[in-house]
Amino acid sequence: MSYDSALVGQGERPKEILVVDDTPNNLRLLLQALSSEGYLVCCAKSAALALSRVERALPDMVLLDIRMPQMNGYELCQWLKANARTREIPVIFLSILDDVEDKVRAFGLGAVDYIAKPFQIEEVLARVEYHFQTQQFQSQLQDENRRLHQENAEQQRSLAQMGQSYSLLSQVLNSLADGIAAFKAVRNQQGEIEDFQWLLGNAAWASQVGRSPAELVGAPLAEALIDCPGDDLLNLFIQVVERHESLQYELLCEPNGEIPLWFELMASRLGDGLVARLKDITQYKQVVTQMQTAIAELQILTTQDGLTQIANRRAFDQYLQAEWLRLARMQEPISLIMGDIDRFKRFNDLCGHTTGDECLRRVAEAIASVVKRPADMVARYGGEEFAILLPHTDMQGAAQVAEQVLSAITCLRLEVPRVDCERVSLSLGVASQVPNLTRTVETLLTEADMALYSAKRQGGNRVCLAVSEGGFGEAPGGGAGAEAFDMTVYDEED
Repeated sequence: MSYDSALVGQGERPKEILVVDDTPNNLRLLLQALSSEGYLVCCAKSAALALSRVERALPDMVLLDIRMPQMNGYELCQWLKANARTREIPVIFLSILDDVEDKVRAFGLGAVDYIAKPFQIEEVLARVEYHFQTQQFQSQLQDENRRLHQENAEQQRSLAQMGQSYSLLSQVLNSLADGIAAFKAVRNQQGEIEDFQWLLGNAAWASQVGRSPAELVGAPLAEALIDCPGDDLLNLFIQVVERHESLQYELLCEPNGEIPLWFELMASRLGDGLVARLKDITQYKQVVTQMQTAIAELQILTTQDGLTQIANRRAFDQYLQAEWLRLARMQEPISLIMGDIDRFKRFNDLCGHTTGDECLRRVAEAIASVVKRPADMVARYGGEEFAILLPHTDMQGAAQVAEQVLSAITCLRLEVPRVDCERVSLSLGVASQVPNLTRTVETLLTEADMALYSAKRQGGNRVCLAVSEGGFGEAPGGGAGAEAFDMTVYDEED
């Protein structure tokens, strides 16, 4: 068997692998396995045939046995690595020799991997794929490095051309609104950079740091960037020069103790130093801050009730839907308390809307003072109606919260003018369910609403619980037992 090959797949040309082994069974096994993975496989049963193949066309990888007649695998690898045309081809040894010395010798000759025989084909495939991926990554890095070097070279050529005429450079630099300056590295006797010295720059840079260009000539970095974190920038500047890195950095400066200013500092290496740009972005930062504030205020407007400063109906509906789905997955209970101020229309008529609004605010504050858990929500549901959502809370817990809310409203002692011994009170309906995906939040809303109207029918100022489908009971301590809900509309004076 001299050569054989397989081409698998369509589209771009697959990677070509040259398998060199004097054992036909190994060649057949590797040919079949690698071809099935989409590789183009060429087989050679001797080093001489492999050399002949390589001279005609370069493979992307070589799988190489060591023990072969005439020229062994070590010798073939040495030849490949000595040849400028083939030295970059990755070589993986496949050998029965498993001593450390053999492996050390293989890696010393330039092999990228060593697989002991008898091999597992899955391991061979995994290592082949890994080394191709590594090769591709290295190629991408080389391309990126070439691109960066090209960009850097172009920048340096451009700056060199500008440096040919100092007067022209000064005119150009001084016409720019951004500060531009060149710094020279100051090195100690060991050749290490210990500071930077200001060489030249435009008027904008000098103005931004509160000095004149003449004062800055020869100045150390800390003085050229007065009131800025010079120590941090020193290390960053050193990286620009030593590592050929570009710098983009935002800093806060306070020139001459004036109003703090934001700057964007950019720097690139130039010879044994760097060129830097200092751009005033204070206005941009102010705009960003204003936008962030506006977004935060808009968020509040879209989720908060303007009168009571608690969540609005929109925020409540969204949160209820999200919690319903979450607790359905967890199979945890969720409870809802619907509250309505008793005879609020009459209160508004007697006291006026301004007093009515104050009443709504006081009631909302009282409810919020009771409901304090982070996951709970108090919302103005509409008009004089409030909603309290209690995730991870069963009926017993919700009933206790409702009684506490009722007590908090009683403690407000909001008198109804011109009506002796009457105070603002609240009717509360409580419902609790363990959500599931076959029901919707409407079932919970309906039960809580029905319980609320049951409380209203019984005279208000009480808590009613949705104890079963179509049935309601008064909360413990309320004095009333369960009663059937007959869909009679409660007709009160409001």
